[in-house]
Amino acid sequence: MIITYYCKKGGVGKTTLLGEHVDYLASKGHKTLIISIDDQNSIFDMFGKYNEVFNREDNYIEHLLTGAVDQSEALIKIRDNIDAVKTLNIDMISKKLTLERQFEKQFIKLIKTLEESYEYVFIDLPPASNRTSEVLFDMCNQIFLIVELNRLGVNGFYNTLQYFTDADIELDKIKYIIPNGHSKIKSLPAVALEEMEEIMKDNLEHATILNPVPEKSMIQTLQHKGVVVFDEDVSKLSYYQKTQKKILMDIFKDLFTPVKL
Repeated sequence: MIITYYCKKGGVGKTTLLGEHVDYLASKGHKTLIISIDDQNSIFDMFGKYNEVFNREDNYIEHLLTGAVDQSEALIKIRDNIDAVKTLNIDMISKKLTLERQFEKQFIKLIKTLEESYEYVFIDLPPASNRTSEVLFDMCNQIFLIVELNRLGVNGFYNTLQYFTDADIELDKIKYIIPNGHSKIKSLPAVALEEMEEIMKDNLEHATILNPVPEKSMIQTLQHKGVVVFDEDVSKLSYYQKTQKKILMDIFKDLFTPVKL
């Protein structure tokens, strides 16, 4: 199964939530792969593995596509049950997908070959629209949309749906919506949530809204240590950070448990 998280607006927590979902599944014993289709490869950073991006310069997904390396050389181990593949130049891949039909077939074949070795393949996409994203959206079984609970976030949600319609991407692939930046004491997130629900009624009748995620400062505290919520090793954390991690673990269990993959 191929899954992605997306929003056309950047900075909404897309990569963070995708990474936590992967870690949740891996903690349950599921074999997962992250394909980082993003020049920044920030998914490695949240797992404390950013040095792996630069350890070798010949094992990007581009090298897999040309046959310069095999699958075992390109895969980077992130955690137990989690492997990842990095990307060097997304613009170049998109250009070749646009201009070369044979390259598109080769790209699709590679993704399908990678999928055969894993229960779940998560694709971390940049917020920008490009040909690579469109090809991968077409291959996805499920798409999760992230909506930041403020005015710009709701506008980003609407623009994302408009982009999907214009690019002829199936809206029925959008199975779940995750509101991000929830607050019990601020009124703006509640208003944004209502606006988001109104947009959903008109466009996404088959999608499910998952539990709102709290403001991301709690999560970022852990990420600075290279720790994700379901990690067992807490030796890097202070007592306060361990407490925060426990709170977040309960939040993410409640978030991901209802998801049907």
